[in-house]
Parts: sequence; C-alpha cells; structure tokens
Amino acid sequence: MHRISILLFLTALLFTACSKEPGEGGSASISGKVFGYDINTAGIVTDSAYAGDYRVLISYGDNKASDNDIRTSYTGDYSFTGLRKGNYRVYVYSQCDTCTFNQSYSVQEVEITSNKQELTLPDFVIYD
Repeated sequence: MHRISILLFLTALLFTACSKEPGEGGSASISGKVFGYDINTAGIVTDSAYAGDYRVLISYGDNKASDNDIRTSYTGDYSFTGLRKGNYRVYVYSQCDTCTFNQSYSVQEVEITSNKQELTLPDFVIYD
C-alpha cells in the first residue's frame, strides 16, 4: 500500500513539473498592427498611417508588468513569436493630454490554446 502512495505522489509531481507557464519557449505567436493618428494642439487630426518604430508590450499570465516588448516595422506590424500556451496581455501607450502623465493605454487580452497557434489581433489605435 505504501508503494502505491509513493507512486501516486511521484506521478502527481511529474505532471506538475511538466506544466509550463505562459511565456517564451513555445512555437505559437501573437501579431498585429498599430495605426496612429497625428493630432495637433487644437485636437484636430492632421495625418494618419500605420505607425512604424512604435513600442508594443506583452505580459505573460497574471503578470501586471511588461515581460517583453518589440518595435513595429515601418508598416506598423509587430509579432511576438516562440510563445507557449496560456494567457497574455498585449498593450500600447498613447498620448492623452487630459490623462494622468499625458498618456493612456490600450490592452488586448488573448489566450493561446494550442502549440503553433498564430493569433492576429485587431489593430491598436494610437494618438500622438
């Protein structure tokens, strides 16, 4: 009877040790684009385009802080690759003259449910 208890404990320990948290080390990806509006001091849109060289951040699992960041390409594209299954928060900051510290943020929460999954998020919209 004692051997069965030890065997059950070791089996449970093995499965617990094999479960991996969200983050790097997998084969899934999250990608998308950032679209920006240029606004003058009167609050009027003067231009708009996909935003190149713009910072996009990602948090893994329950983490509230950024775990990684990437810059968009000249076409506004970004991609986080090599991700494992789990929950993620992807977000960008935007200028906001009436907000605390003159910035606001936009966040999209997603879940990767399978290996090699390729998620494409809706465009982020920023104001500058």
